[in-house]
Amino acid sequence: MAFSSMKLKPESGANRIKNADDAYSFMVHMRLSYQNKPHWQVARQALNHAGASDASEIQAWRTFRAAAAAEGWLVE
Repeated sequence: MAFSSMKLKPESGANRIKNADDAYSFMVHMRLSYQNKPHWQVARQALNHAGASDASEIQAWRTFRAAAAAEGWLVE
């Protein structure tokens, strides 16, 4: 399992993202103003391909983590 669990700050609207499915669901319910930001667009595209291979899942995890960090939502 390449997509490891990560904690998010409460202001993000989620507490924990456990896998790629959780990340995708989180992004689908995100406000449109956030979805239109470039880092979230890249993360969504990576998550769309997460099931293709382990390398794709790792890339999706990295881009989602980077997008959450760019918003300041990642708990260190």
